[in-house]
Amino acid sequence: MFNHIRCEAAVVRTDTAICPGVAKTKQGEVYELGGRTPAPVGMCCQAMTALNSTRLAMAATAKGSDVKDPQEITCPHGIVTFKLSRIE
Repeated sequence: MFNHIRCEAAVVRTDTAICPGVAKTKQGEVYELGGRTPAPVGMCCQAMTALNSTRLAMAATAKGSDVKDPQEITCPHGIVTFKLSRIE
């Protein structure tokens, strides 16, 4: 079993709702995380590093397991909070 994960930039803590970092993440952006990182518009590599262990746990376990769904992870800079959930 391998679940795909929906990853939404749920909150961006700036006046413009756009992260000032290199990826310029916008509030509301959605990525589907599967066996590859999202394309053609990818997500911030630092944010991906921060949420990858949770993404992997959610991808490899069934809904209802000890790994709860959804999960919220904040990027290392504290600007963007991503909401992860399993795709049915």
